[in-house]
Amino acid sequence: MSLNSQQSFPSLKVGDSEFVWGERTYVMGIVNATPDSFSGDGVLPTTGDVRTAVDQALRMEDEGADIIDVGGESTRPASLYPGAKPVDSDDEIRRVVPVIDALAGRLSAPISIDTRKASVVVAAVDAGAVIANDVSLLGDTEMAGVVSSTQVPVILSHIRSGGHKGDVLQDVISDVGAGIDKLIGARVGRSKVIIDPGIGFAKTAEQSLDLLRGLDQLREAIGLPLLVGSSRKSFIETVTGEAVDDRRFGTSATVALAIQRGADIVRVHDVKEMMNVVKMSDALVRNESGGADNA
Repeated sequence: MSLNSQQSFPSLKVGDSEFVWGERTYVMGIVNATPDSFSGDGVLPTTGDVRTAVDQALRMEDEGADIIDVGGESTRPASLYPGAKPVDSDDEIRRVVPVIDALAGRLSAPISIDTRKASVVVAAVDAGAVIANDVSLLGDTEMAGVVSSTQVPVILSHIRSGGHKGDVLQDVISDVGAGIDKLIGARVGRSKVIIDPGIGFAKTAEQSLDLLRGLDQLREAIGLPLLVGSSRKSFIETVTGEAVDDRRFGTSATVALAIQRGADIVRVHDVKEMMNVVKMSDALVRNESGGADNA
């Protein structure tokens, strides 16, 4: 499907940045301020030294990242990682706030806070974050109110703790629709909402693949911009057999397909490599009528 025929949405202004949906694919770089990231790239030692995280974020911006996403709690599933434990809000704040505070005056790219806790959003916004990336589908009952009061855009990520027994695409459409209604009820403007279908979150490998295949249907049904985070996820290992550090090629395939199916933002660990995938994919599917040699 050509993206030229798909619906467009109002642009989003975030600080000095403007996201014009449909013009190109935007890249979100992941900074895990954790010692236990599933992807093996947690960069914050328990000593609290933030320099590595800051250097990583600055490098990602130099490589082309449009957004820097800082998180202080690993989302690795306990089913795959038996040692995975939740992080309390105070510890999470201690991890992310120094990183965000150090980056706020140095980055041109907006900073998002990756969390499931409303209290962490408040602390992160106070430190300089300007986007809330809620990875729990408003699992914190205070999240909608905090997003409204801070007036930041929100990324609403799908997760269903009970898993999926039927059509995963329809489940996501239904669950996300209910989340959007809660945000609107809290007086969050619809133009400030971005949807993440939650690839790999409480989903089997086949369900994650089905979601990637159906992104165009999801975008049309929901009527909002899409963020897709498939980078280094375990479903890639299911298909390719590759360990987490060797999933760049598998990730590249998912990023290319996501863009072809309508993704507006891709969330990635390997910004430099994925920028090439994004640029090539955009040239193929967003600019079909221009620039090619017809000979």
